Amino acid sequence: MPAESCHSIKRMLADYLVAQTDAQQVKDICVVTLPFQTLDDRWLDVFIEPRAQDYFLINDGGKAVNELILQGMRITEGIEGRFVRLASRFGVAYTDEMFQTGAKLDGIPKAVSSVGMCSMLAMTELLEYAPQSEEEPIRDRVHTILHRWGRKRAKVSDNVAVAGEVKQHRFDFLVVAPKKPPVSVSILNPTAGALSAAERFGFKIKDLAGKPSAKWRKVAIETKCEVWSSEARNIVEKCADEVITIHSTESPTIEKIGEALSRMVA
Repeated sequence: MPAESCHSIKRMLADYLVAQTDAQQVKDICVVTLPFQTLDDRWLDVFIEPRAQDYFLINDGGKAVNELILQGMRITEGIEGRFVRLASRFGVAYTDEMFQTGAKLDGIPKAVSSVGMCSMLAMTELLEYAPQSEEEPIRDRVHTILHRWGRKRAKVSDNVAVAGEVKQHRFDFLVVAPKKPPVSVSILNPTAGALSAAERFGFKIKDLAGKPSAKWRKVAIETKCEVWSSEARNIVEKCADEVITIHSTESPTIEKIGEALSRMVA
């Protein structure tokens, strides 16, 4: 191949990479989108956060770990160990569930590339895993999502018991953010019928009236929402401050649940 042709290919490749790279300012953070496509079919974002004059923190925002979890994976100690070794090979660190490093202004390009490569290669864990969402308990998924959303935002407790006027009840989760009313989360499964699930939820809320827990804000998650009748749905909507619907073909997502909780604790 003639040298000029090789130079032309280099220029075309450089033009392509420039065209596929984007950067957006979000408050004081620069979000760089790299032309690296992951195994879960997304383009990589790397976050550049100012920390001091001419010094920046570069990280993937925990996206690799979040995406793996949303695919149904459990991040074991073995996986975390591989991430630590992967980060070390690229001269960065894996801490707080993120690939990250610090750099001065002139070191940002290399740092962004290294963090991006780590985040992209971390997704190769999907090659060893075949998720079976239909067999994964909804509650386990919601547990993972709530605890991830609540990190640095709120304390999340599981299976919280409360005394009612007639009997003791339980909420699947309780979310407590600083200086905000607690938020209870109830997962409503129509195993014995949607109306039955709605009536049990309605009785629980009514039985807690006048109790301290009555002041908690309430989130209800309706699973298999396509089978819920208007009567059942009306009961839940009257008793809950926020209703999240999950279709039988869906899995709970951090976006849907996180957005609802963010509204509740705003």
